[in-house]
Amino acid sequence: MNIKQLDKEIKSIWVNNIQTDYNNGLILNEDTLKNTLYFHLRTYFESNTSFKNLCIYTECTEYGFSSLSYRPDMIIVDKKTDKIVAVFELKYKSRNCHRVEDLVYYDFHKLKEYMDTLDTVHSECQYYIAAITLGEFDRANWLDGRSKWAKGKVAELIAFEPNGVIDFQVIPHNE
Repeated sequence: MNIKQLDKEIKSIWVNNIQTDYNNGLILNEDTLKNTLYFHLRTYFESNTSFKNLCIYTECTEYGFSSLSYRPDMIIVDKKTDKIVAVFELKYKSRNCHRVEDLVYYDFHKLKEYMDTLDTVHSECQYYIAAITLGEFDRANWLDGRSKWAKGKVAELIAFEPNGVIDFQVIPHNE
């Protein structure tokens, strides 16, 4: 299984499929974002034989997460090796949410804890924050150069509204 190809496809799904689904009114909240991402990943895995061993779990308590006080929104596991290859934290916040910044940074805190807990066993795992933040939070990215822990491991899949127009982008700290 090629981790780089999987990473490339995840990023492509974000800027193409997820953006299209959002523009078509199919993503209304965090749950529909999770469902849509799951659907596109599963469809890709089923059509590509090199990814046939991948399984997607949501809110998983297995694979080392049982010792933590929270669960990732979604993980991808290579069933052939029983290794986690991707971990996702998802966030969807509308204009009327006043705690967007705190909530997104809390998800980054969780990603860091996942890395600290899992990296010895699941060393090739990639981590993703997929955040749609609407309204005044027109940030191009959430992490900055001080977040050295994210280098080589984390990608930001973000959507925000600069000037009132939704923009889906990938900030690849994992390259």
